[in-house]
Amino acid sequence: MKRSFALLTLVIVSVSCTKEESDFIWEKSFGQGHAYYLISTSDSGFVSCGSVDNRPFLLKLNKDKKSLVEFQSEREGLFSSVWSGTSCFIAGGSSNGKMLLSGIDNEGSMLWDTLISASFNIDLTNLSYYGNGDLLAVATPFPDSTGSGNTGILFVKFDTTGCIIEGKEVEETGLISVNRITIDDSGNILLPITRKKDAGKKQASAAKYTLDLNKLWETKLFNNPGFGAESLGIITGRDGNIYFSGNTELSVDDGVLNNSFLVSLSSSGSVNWKKYFEKSNAGTALIFDENRLLMMLNRNCFIVSLANTDDGSEAGRLRIFDVCDPVNTDALGADFDLTYEGNILMAGSLGGYYYLALKSLSQ
Repeated sequence: MKRSFALLTLVIVSVSCTKEESDFIWEKSFGQGHAYYLISTSDSGFVSCGSVDNRPFLLKLNKDKKSLVEFQSEREGLFSSVWSGTSCFIAGGSSNGKMLLSGIDNEGSMLWDTLISASFNIDLTNLSYYGNGDLLAVATPFPDSTGSGNTGILFVKFDTTGCIIEGKEVEETGLISVNRITIDDSGNILLPITRKKDAGKKQASAAKYTLDLNKLWETKLFNNPGFGAESLGIITGRDGNIYFSGNTELSVDDGVLNNSFLVSLSSSGSVNWKKYFEKSNAGTALIFDENRLLMMLNRNCFIVSLANTDDGSEAGRLRIFDVCDPVNTDALGADFDLTYEGNILMAGSLGGYYYLALKSLSQ
């Protein structure tokens, strides 16, 4: 779970409305591939994971951006989520269509890893820690998977030693994909879901499960059969609401255009508000501060949209690159976070390379 911050710098950004550029403090590529996930750590460093040269990759940097841990699996595949403990890292991903779970020590050596099969192809595994040394892994295909046939969701509970506690496979008709997960303060599992049946358009929804893996509700966010949509990002708010991001097609004068969106749901799954943001884009990740300023990372060009949580009204916009066209770009943002110093961390790919960047919000 990403942390919350009350930042003067964010207030300044929201008042100025639009920020065309901010200074890079640091940026670096780590080989051909893609960074899928990152999280800042209490020592002012951060952990990221993804794929480099088609192999699962994990990186831990300190506050000076020096590498403390650099791990690359011998398997083919990727890591799409990581949990950082005091004595080890737990990474989740996929290899050859199976769920991949790996334990890695603080020196970058593998403690254990395991592959878990499902009746469908697995691309993504998302992790969440729920206490007492136990984690939940949720695995599905990619949201943009082009495969046909039925899929499902694989839930696996396990501990930090790699011992499997419980597993459950939920079969679904057509494509179902979960891009992120989070567990709320009541121990319920919250999922942004993308569905696609047969040759139809994708549909975006949100769901809540109990920790016993029983579904409480599912709410359709966008389900117009003529327009596709994906549900990608999620975060819970202090107000008890749940916020989702993604992309949906909209009709424009010259055809159909993708727009990123934000949706607020109540804890019972009812829609509070829906808002559209960046054209030719998709909201891939969400963070927020204690002043209720919601930040959404738009995939194309790493553009950050700022919104008020009470009604979804736009509160600003950050352009990470001086010149970048979302319609045609190889700058693709997957995840972001705020550091304890109030700077913004970015993860994704640039020019086909695993890309990380740190930028100031105070300039």
